[in-house]
Amino acid sequence: MNGDHELSDREPARMYDRAVACTSTGDVLGVVEALCARETRDATEWAARIAGEVVSPDGPAGGRRLVRWTAWRLARRPSRVALEPLFAGLPERLDRAAEFRACLLQEMALRFGLDGGPYVAYRERLAELGHPLAWLPLASLDFERRLRDGGWTPGSMLGSLRPAQLRSRYAEVPPTAAGAAAGRGAREVREVARGAAVVAPFGEEGVQDVRFYVLPGPLDPVDWNAALLAGLPAPCLEGTSTRTMAAVHTTADDVLCDLFVAAFGGGVWGEPRMGAYGRLLAWRGLYALMGLGAEVSPYDAVRRAAEHRWLRFAVERHGGNDWFFGDLTDIAFAVLDPGRTRVVVLAHTETD
Repeated sequence: MNGDHELSDREPARMYDRAVACTSTGDVLGVVEALCARETRDATEWAARIAGEVVSPDGPAGGRRLVRWTAWRLARRPSRVALEPLFAGLPERLDRAAEFRACLLQEMALRFGLDGGPYVAYRERLAELGHPLAWLPLASLDFERRLRDGGWTPGSMLGSLRPAQLRSRYAEVPPTAAGAAAGRGAREVREVARGAAVVAPFGEEGVQDVRFYVLPGPLDPVDWNAALLAGLPAPCLEGTSTRTMAAVHTTADDVLCDLFVAAFGGGVWGEPRMGAYGRLLAWRGLYALMGLGAEVSPYDAVRRAAEHRWLRFAVERHGGNDWFFGDLTDIAFAVLDPGRTRVVVLAHTETD
């Protein structure tokens, strides 16, 4: 494609054939971008047809990118008026057209909030057909405000924070001898399924370290600090000390946001999942960190998240730990359960 997609009033219907003739997913997206920019009902319907029908020249990964990117792009419009007719009919099966609308429905839910019309019926039909996105609420929770208001774009990615930066932005509790003892006495346990869900937002790129521990006894909240983490046996914590690590107190919505950004943008080398699947994977990751089942609603999960204690930590570059380098997209969190006896540690780096 030449990149000039200025459209006349009669042009939208011709763009479908131009999309079919494209030789790369990027060129198809150029056609879709021109249609999305029009914001008319006709252009919207043809953009939806391309996303739901045109086979990607770059195979399955390109097809996912086309479907998810188009849904995200349409939901970035200032109004949802031209989008509502796309949900007038209910799907009979989970084909590509239904997948596109499932993504669009959740992109709109996150951005606008959907409180009626055909949206509820479409979501209920998706649930009947077993689509995973039907689990998400049709409006963003206040807990998700950073997901909704962040202005994320396909190139968005996590950013590393050094220990000094953490200390300037968050509250840090001093290390304690009892915290160090609790860390040294912790017993690691295997949680394969939970671990897979925790790291799923990061895709197949980068390196993750997720560990589950049982403490020797209930932890005094004042001992939930860097000294405890430094005592835990984990690759991401090897060689750390309270001098080379900062562990600061945070909240679950901070964790959810980082999981979302990781899934949304795909990191430096990964596949972007965009808003709909980014939101789903972020919630699943947060549930796995807390050990919650899918039967728990997001509203109840928010309440339960407040009963946990959360740390964000960072390690000095070349401070005796070879796992973190601090030059790309490092993040690290730890969570203490309400009984104060179980700890989960999650760390991610894209420096190999």
